[in-house]
Amino acid sequence: MNYFKSVGFYSFEFLGSALNFLCSLLGVYPTFDLGVRFLLYFEGKRIFLEKHERAAHREEKEKEASSLKEKAEKNE
Repeated sequence: MNYFKSVGFYSFEFLGSALNFLCSLLGVYPTFDLGVRFLLYFEGKRIFLEKHERAAHREEKEKEASSLKEKAEKNE
């Protein structure tokens, strides 16, 4: 995890904890998980892009393999 994500996570986690504490003083018990949501947003985008890149690479390799197979069958 890089510095920006660490600072963002701990900042949002502190803010969420403060909000939870203030709400508990008022007798309301919500659960603010702002730090976790922050990380899920950034890591979710990264994972989605990585899956998309891997699928594109896999498709490219499958096309290459099928063309090589056709070429080998023609030479036989």
